[in-house]
Amino acid sequence: MTRDASKETLARELPRGGLVVAGSIPRAAVEDRMKAMSLLKLLFGSAAQPQRVLMVMAVLLAPVAARGEYLLAPGDVLEVQAVGIPDLRHRVMIDLNGQASFPLIGDIKAAGLTVAELRKQVKSILSTKAFRPRVPEQQGRLMSRDEVVTVSPDEVTMTVAEYRPIYLNGDVANPGTQPYRPGMTVRQSIALAGGYDTKRFRGRDPFLDSSDFRSDYYELWTEFAKVRAQAERFQAELDGKRALEQTNTDDLPLPLVVTSKILDLEAQRLSVDNSDHQKEKQYLENAVQQEDGRIATLQHQRETEQKDADADAADFADMQARFSRGLVPMTRLSDSRRMTLFSATRVLQTTALIAQVARERSEFARRLERVQDQRRDNLLAKLQDANVRLATIRARLQAVGDKLLYAGVVRSQLARGAGGEPDIKVYRNDNDTSSNMTANEETRLMPGDVVEVRLRLEGLPKFTDSGSPAAPDEGQKEEAVGARK
Repeated sequence: MTRDASKETLARELPRGGLVVAGSIPRAAVEDRMKAMSLLKLLFGSAAQPQRVLMVMAVLLAPVAARGEYLLAPGDVLEVQAVGIPDLRHRVMIDLNGQASFPLIGDIKAAGLTVAELRKQVKSILSTKAFRPRVPEQQGRLMSRDEVVTVSPDEVTMTVAEYRPIYLNGDVANPGTQPYRPGMTVRQSIALAGGYDTKRFRGRDPFLDSSDFRSDYYELWTEFAKVRAQAERFQAELDGKRALEQTNTDDLPLPLVVTSKILDLEAQRLSVDNSDHQKEKQYLENAVQQEDGRIATLQHQRETEQKDADADAADFADMQARFSRGLVPMTRLSDSRRMTLFSATRVLQTTALIAQVARERSEFARRLERVQDQRRDNLLAKLQDANVRLATIRARLQAVGDKLLYAGVVRSQLARGAGGEPDIKVYRNDNDTSSNMTANEETRLMPGDVVEVRLRLEGLPKFTDSGSPAAPDEGQKEEAVGARK
């Protein structure tokens, strides 16, 4: 079958008043539909009924609404005009109810329609209207002419004169509303708002500020590493450990030689503190043992002296008995009495010395207990102070990190901080349907969008709930490795 014969067959199978009028179909459309007819014959056979074929063609050739077309909403301003008729040029805004009030037409539900759909309605209604155009007189008044004018649909145009504005908020220089332009991106809206927020650094040199902040930043990190190592040393002493555990320093943005030196010094201090404490403890233990030995010796001495004193007392009693019988002289009795008194005195002196040594022994034992308690109390106080200092340094690190970020923003006029992207969210409301999405600088905006911009700290370490720096991502690891080198 030739192409001309196919056209004639299509014209016979699609009579006037059906789905398609053959005389009104462009050549390209005829060729496309002939291809569809050939496909249908392959599917249903050459003996397919024309009605069945027409039903399938109606489904295949039915117009499909374009996806992603902008839907009009309250706040959009529409402009209608006709060629050569200035009286028909009007601008109307879609009200809160979604209605647009046009001259000669009245109210039309515009919200939720595409521009093409509303334009079709306006053309269709205006083409049925007739009116008398007005012309100005010499006095400036407008007078209607007698002739009646009708408007052809092809002479009517309707466009969106002004879209709903977009709203920009957050870390931008001039937040607020901006006129929408088709194809507008987040980057363009931020540029119209004067870029990212740099007001706090106006009048200062961002290059010098950035250098000062970076110096303060890494000085604080060095102090953080030192205090954290001290806290680990205090905890090791409390736990009775002789050496520090291996600490992972990959989370610190410091050269490896610095962190290693800090840990080595703290390990040496732990060894010295443990040695000094052990010496003090050993000295007191030896003192207690020595006092125990002295007490034992004195007790043995007192037992011996007590026996001598008892013997001298017995001799003195015998001497008194013999003196009363006149068997011994007075001098012998006096000598025996002196010996008795001397023996008793030695026993008393030894007993007093035992009591004194016992007191000294108790004092050494108490010092031995106190040195343990005082050491633990001092270590707990130092550990508490170290944790407080760590919290203070973390807060200062966050503050200096923010300053460093904003100084970098001023210097580059880009939201890059230490290399990251800003957090951007777009809140959209399409005819009572609200949604929000995470966006970037290349995201295309729609009328009425609300854009929230937040600069974030990228490349600078964050902290976990336990107080330690968070694990760096791949980019931060590479930067840290470069710093160590």
